Amino acid sequence: MSKIRRLAKLVCLLILGTECRPRRVLRGLPSGYRIRVSPAEHLSYLLGTAELHLQKAIVKFVHRGDTVYDVGANLGYVALSLSKRVGPSGKVAAFEPVPQNLRLLRENIESNQLANIEVFDVAASDKGGEAIIRIPENLSMASLIWHTENRACINHPTRTIAIDDLVQAGSLASPTFVKIDVEGAEALVLRGMRRTIVSAQPVLYIECSDSGREETWRLLSDCGYECRSAVTNERVLSFDAYRHSDFLWIPSGQSWSARRSGSVEA
Repeated sequence: MSKIRRLAKLVCLLILGTECRPRRVLRGLPSGYRIRVSPAEHLSYLLGTAELHLQKAIVKFVHRGDTVYDVGANLGYVALSLSKRVGPSGKVAAFEPVPQNLRLLRENIESNQLANIEVFDVAASDKGGEAIIRIPENLSMASLIWHTENRACINHPTRTIAIDDLVQAGSLASPTFVKIDVEGAEALVLRGMRRTIVSAQPVLYIECSDSGREETWRLLSDCGYECRSAVTNERVLSFDAYRHSDFLWIPSGQSWSARRSGSVEA
């Protein structure tokens, strides 16, 4: 972080304080909503600078009335963004298994009186059952895959579900857009929603990890998807270039240039 940015953050913290409490989001997609955060940890949430590439993707691909999934919802910043975008006629399914995050997620939904977000307090995976999610000090890094050698982690038992099962049972509508940020477990999520991907052809925004990249690339390529960098919008043509970043997976039959676009709302 540059000296100027450090100074700017210090000034913001002097003005806003560091207490974790409900605060109004000043800019970005969820501007005007309230979210319980400490500016010392999540100043970017309040200033609208968090997840900028994801915010741009939401503006481009998510529209009023859509059904969208937030898989790995954390404390709800992205879910709030999606909720505002789809509007009262749309639906957001937010999946979050970590108890501490889940409490804040529900509080942030309730404090904004958002009826279009449904919370699933489970880990999306390849099948229904139970698993251990390992929770380090940084709650956003909790994972079904990582931290096997980290004795400082809390091993939390959680229920797992396959999204295909929820859709088939009629408990969840098919999506038009899915964001997946699950700390190494993205291949499990995709394996458990393959039928839904094939039938609904949603746009997918995925954080790529080393542990999930090979199966993700193979599965989505087999489903007829093309990959683009969420940062540059350039097409990713080789598996070697698919690593350590955020990516958009687009159904091959859909035109990238024909998609409606816009700017992130202030």
